[in-house]
Amino acid sequence: MAEYIPEIQQAVLPGGLRLLGVEYDRVPWLSLTFMAKRGAEADPPAKGGVADWTAEFLTLGTQKRTQLQLATDIEARGAALSARGGWDATLVSLEGLAEDLPELMATLAEVVQTPAFPEEEFPLLKDRRAAELAHLLDDPREMANRRFTRLFFKDAPYGHPVTGDLETLEAIGLEDLQNFYHREYTAGDSTLVVVGMAPFARMQEEAGRLWGGWQGGGPASAPYTQAPEKLCSSGLYLLDRPDLTQSEIRLGHLGLPRSHPDYYPLRLVNYILGEGGFSSRLMTRIRSDLGCTYGIRSTFHFRRAPGPFVISTFTPAAQTGLVVKEIKGVVREVLEKGITEQELAEAQSYFVGHFPLGLETPRHLGSRVVSMDLYDLGWDYLRRYRERIQEVTLTAAQAAARKHLQPEALVTLVVGPAAQCAKDLEALGAMEIID
Repeated sequence: MAEYIPEIQQAVLPGGLRLLGVEYDRVPWLSLTFMAKRGAEADPPAKGGVADWTAEFLTLGTQKRTQLQLATDIEARGAALSARGGWDATLVSLEGLAEDLPELMATLAEVVQTPAFPEEEFPLLKDRRAAELAHLLDDPREMANRRFTRLFFKDAPYGHPVTGDLETLEAIGLEDLQNFYHREYTAGDSTLVVVGMAPFARMQEEAGRLWGGWQGGGPASAPYTQAPEKLCSSGLYLLDRPDLTQSEIRLGHLGLPRSHPDYYPLRLVNYILGEGGFSSRLMTRIRSDLGCTYGIRSTFHFRRAPGPFVISTFTPAAQTGLVVKEIKGVVREVLEKGITEQELAEAQSYFVGHFPLGLETPRHLGSRVVSMDLYDLGWDYLRRYRERIQEVTLTAAQAAARKHLQPEALVTLVVGPAAQCAKDLEALGAMEIID
């Protein structure tokens, strides 16, 4: 099936920007993505959200067009502009008809290279973000995710939500966004990815005309690659929420960087543990056998530096202690007793079978190319992905489980009513109640 995977062509423009192009002729559509290879991990201390805010602010007006003019012109072409910060990178994307390649390329260049940073828009952005954050924090699941991130990573670069939070919102000023832009948006640490129905020669011609002389700012921050020196101590932590009838539960420990050679066997092990839906060990035990939840999932967040391994679920408050105990038991069981040949074969079949779905549209394919470039996965990554999944042996998978699953190192956060769950949690070991 390798023949349907298009070739990735590349060039380096005179200013230092890397161009990656994929000729994709299934639909008359184009996806253009500018990637600055720094994201929320490069946010200033105590100002989480700056990378993501900066990305959005670029869409609020340029030196040539106001936000309204920009939005109106883009909509008139049936195109769509989006921008967001993430871990390790910030993305500004524009999609539209293939026949509009020159206009799309010019608009993306205008947005990235000549933002206006209109002062009058900043209070509106801050108010909008405050309202969004307040709404998010009404969701116990979102609150648990955010509190676990802060609890686990503390003050490390990955220790705050990408979008920021209410505690640090007031500390962010327009100058922080401007400084982030002028520091991190630099040609030498950025890539332009173009996917769609156009010859690469045309992509290169338009990119050279509109991006060739752009060098941006800099020097960019040093890439964040190392594990933090200090993390939260393993143990059990309870955030008392007497208004809740269910407990949100998060358990995790430090995971691996995306570049780790055990990436493939560990993805398969994690599918068996908790990523594989109803076929996973955690879902079988916690939902099917015990009836304690509707859903549970485990995830390794592979980033440039080691990201977290997190197990997430929820349960009626009275069953909190039982669920925490059983989750740790399942992790320990996979670590000590391993997995079966059948489980491994099913996991491999899933990843191999679903792989083409990530290549069905220019947007999906562009996202893959962005990751390949960001994490230096090699230009044969797409062609060899299924082969690398299939060549994982049971011995290699067992070894990855033994090496990287750490049930004794788990940090456990429960967000729920202490009156209903604290006693059972204390029976599992020392517990700390946090504010």
